[in-house]
Amino acid sequence: MTSIRVLNHTVLYKDDQYNSFPSVVRRSDGSFLLGFRQAPDRSGSHGSITHVDPSSKAVWIASADGDRWGERANVLYDDFFYGVQDPCLNVLMDGSLLATCFMWKVYEKDEAPERTTGIWHTVFDRYAARNVGSFSLRSADGGATWDRPIPIPVADMAIRGNCAELADGSVLAPLYGKSGDSFDVIIARTEDRGVTWSPIATVPAAEGYLFHEPNLYVTPSGKLILFIRSLKKQLPKGEKGSPLFTAESLDGGRTWSDPVRHDIYSPSPFHVLRLRDGRVFMSYGYRYQPFGVRVAVFDPECSNIDTAEETVVREDGLGGDIGYTSAVQLDDGRVLISYYYYGSDAKRYIAGSYVSVES
Repeated sequence: MTSIRVLNHTVLYKDDQYNSFPSVVRRSDGSFLLGFRQAPDRSGSHGSITHVDPSSKAVWIASADGDRWGERANVLYDDFFYGVQDPCLNVLMDGSLLATCFMWKVYEKDEAPERTTGIWHTVFDRYAARNVGSFSLRSADGGATWDRPIPIPVADMAIRGNCAELADGSVLAPLYGKSGDSFDVIIARTEDRGVTWSPIATVPAAEGYLFHEPNLYVTPSGKLILFIRSLKKQLPKGEKGSPLFTAESLDGGRTWSDPVRHDIYSPSPFHVLRLRDGRVFMSYGYRYQPFGVRVAVFDPECSNIDTAEETVVREDGLGGDIGYTSAVQLDDGRVLISYYYYGSDAKRYIAGSYVSVES
């Protein structure tokens, strides 16, 4: 039986801005890189905060050991015309880094195009924001510099989730977006590490649900698994409407099984990490009361999702605007779970929880 022991919680990065949606990886030299979205805190000028901002950018901090992190955020990508959203980091087999993100174009409400397609958000009841697509960026120097973003040519798609590199060196990206009145998952593939992309499969949302922010995972046998955040379209009062769904592929992502619903809940993405012993560590922000962070550990092929025990890492959150976990294992075996959080000052910051995973 797996035992999760919580060691301590800490602040990885905090300033006066809105810091959220982290993604942490171990670089090929053994050090660590953590990317996240940073935007102005609009609560003073607009009375509230938002996940859509024309000034948002992707930034990063680094650590040699996973304990001590840089105090200054470095720009991964900033764009004059678009808000940059949800940078996710991937380390490829050749040691290079591949980041993905999507971007928002923000309009005055009365100047926005017709909302006939794509993902739209209303911002402060004054602006209209449209998702203008997903992109990948590459770094050959551990994240110090990045190439220009390359569009992933699947119209109006967003991405928040790790890619999967296959044995042949191709990389799959898990996109999601609107199709009619549904949100489905689209799998895109690149055979040249992000220079060119093409869609290869669609995973339709389960009936009655919308699919959001899938993470891709490849098991030791080569099986691909999608871990999908969901939202029930019509939610009875008091019911948890965001169960985990999974879908599997045995042919490199070209065809997928029907999605399977699991009794693990939260309207926050589910991140999966392969531990050194082969087990799979899944973490997620828990956006129901009591708000916080939770984890579960699966066998290497993820065959025991429905019987794995859920462990509470913390439950002292002040509201649901938290989570988006990303985890990495340190040299001494500890696991660092990064996520965004806030305290009584309402400043969103990048938090970390260190845990031990024992058999």
